[in-house]
Amino acid sequence: MLVEIEKEAYLGIFSFDPHPFISERFIELNQAKTERVIRLINHNSNTLGLIAGIKNGVMSSPFSSPFGGFHFRNEIIYISEIDCFLSSLKDYVQKNNLKRFEITLPPDIYHRTFNAKMINAFFRNGFLSNPPEITNWVSLNEFNGSFLQKNSREYYRQALRNNLTFSCTEDEEDFAEIYRVIYQNRRRFDRPVYMTLNNILNTGTLWPVDFFKVTDRTGSIVASAIFYRFRTDICYAVFWGDSDEGRPLRAMDFLTYNLWDYYKKKGYKYIDLGISTEQGSPNEGLLRFKESHDAVSSLRYTFYWQIETN
Repeated sequence: MLVEIEKEAYLGIFSFDPHPFISERFIELNQAKTERVIRLINHNSNTLGLIAGIKNGVMSSPFSSPFGGFHFRNEIIYISEIDCFLSSLKDYVQKNNLKRFEITLPPDIYHRTFNAKMINAFFRNGFLSNPPEITNWVSLNEFNGSFLQKNSREYYRQALRNNLTFSCTEDEEDFAEIYRVIYQNRRRFDRPVYMTLNNILNTGTLWPVDFFKVTDRTGSIVASAIFYRFRTDICYAVFWGDSDEGRPLRAMDFLTYNLWDYYKKKGYKYIDLGISTEQGSPNEGLLRFKESHDAVSSLRYTFYWQIETN
């Protein structure tokens, strides 16, 4: 049986966050986006926990981030304990008259061993899955100052001949222009924009947010990126994109090379580039761009369970 406990008790059990999108600081910043936040553990075990939001009869993890997931005290958890938790989770949904439970698990770079067991258990316990998203990440340990793909190396050399400049900026006027370039890029390619600039800046109260720009010889921003540094080993690409003027200059190839180099020098192990799909449907051009610039593709799962209604 799952029981709901208070925040202080939950923090006393789970002092480590597998990723920052399920940290208490992030939950508190975004809790107004759901009707109620709950924290669940098994009544006779504290090895596994879940923070979720309830809104309109649906319990969700996450309720305001790319992915959610579970807290655990040790990644080497017995799979029987996972099975017990998931079985009790279905009982909790039914007893509390909820219509549906849904959860998006993080990419494997955050906890491979635990993810494998969770995905296996969700399928075996009768949960359904949406088409998994294709997510991408870069291993900076394997980046040695040159892209693996020949074409990407040539595009970067072309960018160098165009006298582009890369920098990380702390100028607030730059922030607005960096966001504008990204916003227009995503609108041009019919990709959603889930956050305003103020949303991003507010998140900057939790962890460092980096704003990057690539400028041409006139000083105009032709490509930009916004990244979270929310763990000491993984940084997260919130948004990136180029302008119409930056595309023939190979500004994205220039930006990508310099981002990899920048974070490698800062000691990061991985860059999480997020998904290259929308509701499971691949964005072929985006996926190819990431993979041709040394990114690895893997799957990000969303599972759900809902009460059948007559």
